[in-house]
Amino acid sequence: MSLLFFFYKKYFLEETVQSKNVVKDQTKLTLENVNKEETNNNFIKKLKYKVKLSKDGEYEINAKSSEISYIDNAEIVLMSEVTAIFLDSKKRKITIKSDKAKFNTTTYDTNFQGNIEIKYFKNTIKSNKLDFKYVSNDIIIYENVAYNGSYGSIVADNIRINLLSKNINIFMDNPK
Repeated sequence: MSLLFFFYKKYFLEETVQSKNVVKDQTKLTLENVNKEETNNNFIKKLKYKVKLSKDGEYEINAKSSEISYIDNAEIVLMSEVTAIFLDSKKRKITIKSDKAKFNTTTYDTNFQGNIEIKYFKNTIKSNKLDFKYVSNDIIIYENVAYNGSYGSIVADNIRINLLSKNINIFMDNPK
């Protein structure tokens, strides 16, 4: 009987214990890997969003690198090396390039910052900041605004472009 007990203990009980330890270790490794993946998911390379605008227009924004964060229950994408393209119903294009942008995936509003360059036909506008307001379809260009185009050059504090009406307002913060 003692030989049977020894045999049982040697070949069945020890393996079961070892097997349980291995399973626990594997489970722990799996959970560690899942946590690492979740923290790395916030960084995305070559991100692209495409949004439909009123009157058959389109808005596409691309970034070389991005970080997704959540602020006040809204998904905010912090973008670097950004290019945005606005197309109207006749496929006329406004291209915006900037160092950085903050894109709200809920409202589609976008704040561009740093070395902004706007191109429309043979016209170029440069500035430090630009906001796109989705609901009103307005592009607001401000801080060190310089326009250069076929009609000459202008330095201003602000330029507002409405994508629907095509109205452009150029104005100063404190007119003298």
